[in-house]
Amino acid sequence: MEQIEGDRCDLCFDGRLRSRQVREYYRFGKGLVVLERVPAYVCENCGERYYAAEVAKRMRQLAKMGPRAKERVSFPVIHFEPRKATA
Repeated sequence: MEQIEGDRCDLCFDGRLRSRQVREYYRFGKGLVVLERVPAYVCENCGERYYAAEVAKRMRQLAKMGPRAKERVSFPVIHFEPRKATA
């Protein structure tokens, strides 16, 4: 894998990329899988994330295993509804 630590961000052109382990919320089909400790390069300015090709491929493979995951979390879902204007 090519090292891009310290390179400039391609999105904001200002920040530098730092190697981190991140939590990624990965949509797969109709579901959502939370992947923990994913190696990424993260812009210290805007937060944009960059993944090596083999990491992105592994995320897809792991997301497919979502229905068989032993650990589960639940969270509330709230639908956004704009407030009515008051006179």
